[in-house]
Amino acid sequence: MEPKNNKILLVFLFWCIILFNSARAICVPRNQSDQELPLSHFSPSNLQPPPSPVSTPISQPPPSNPHPSTASASVPPTPPQETPDSSSEPLSLKSKVPAIQISLPTVSLNVGVGVKTVSDPRIKSMCDKTDQPALCLASIAPFFNGKSDLPSIIEMLIKAGTEQTKQAIATAAKMATDPKSDPKTVSRLNDCKEIYDDALDSMQEAIDAIPLKDVGTVATMVSAAISYYGTCDDGFTGQPNPIPEGVSPMVKINENLINIAGIILALTNMIP
Repeated sequence: MEPKNNKILLVFLFWCIILFNSARAICVPRNQSDQELPLSHFSPSNLQPPPSPVSTPISQPPPSNPHPSTASASVPPTPPQETPDSSSEPLSLKSKVPAIQISLPTVSLNVGVGVKTVSDPRIKSMCDKTDQPALCLASIAPFFNGKSDLPSIIEMLIKAGTEQTKQAIATAAKMATDPKSDPKTVSRLNDCKEIYDDALDSMQEAIDAIPLKDVGTVATMVSAAISYYGTCDDGFTGQPNPIPEGVSPMVKINENLINIAGIILALTNMIP
């Protein structure tokens, strides 16, 4: 039995040698020597893939210019952009209309109104409480002194009424000297001049009573002025042509004066 076992062992060793050589032949490249590589060969730096070779670019001759017809056929030309003509372009509203700021009152009183306007919120609030808020602000504007207390507002309105009464006297005097005016009209206009003088006296007494805080006198004198303005118009009742019956040539002026006086009375009644 022992020789048979030795024979089997020899056969096993033989096959082991053959298999070992075959495995070594597969693992080791053919162009590599049988010498074992050191462990440093397998470091991470040695395991990185080799850099790709840098290829030197080969200079080529520039392409020849294509034929004009061929180039236009392959690439359509970009249409030129038209520059807008400023002469044909419609002008904007701002360019047509220049920015002009004109400060004008709602109602013209012919006493310099329009040179400035009143923007004080307290004065506007007081005028809004009257029946003629626009006329109130327009009357105060030329006489505005920067104050907005109620007595000062009333004083400025009385000054406006006084100035308007003076303008009425000048208008009546001019109409009375007009050659086209008949004697009766001239007589009535002269009466209006005297009546306007009485209204001026009443306005002056009213303005003198303001520093004294005499509200009663202010109201009485302004009411008297309103009566005078109405008397001027009443003198033309029944006047024949050229002035129509019952129509005064001073009616518009007197209406404006009565409205201003009415505003003064309304604000005077607000004084505690």
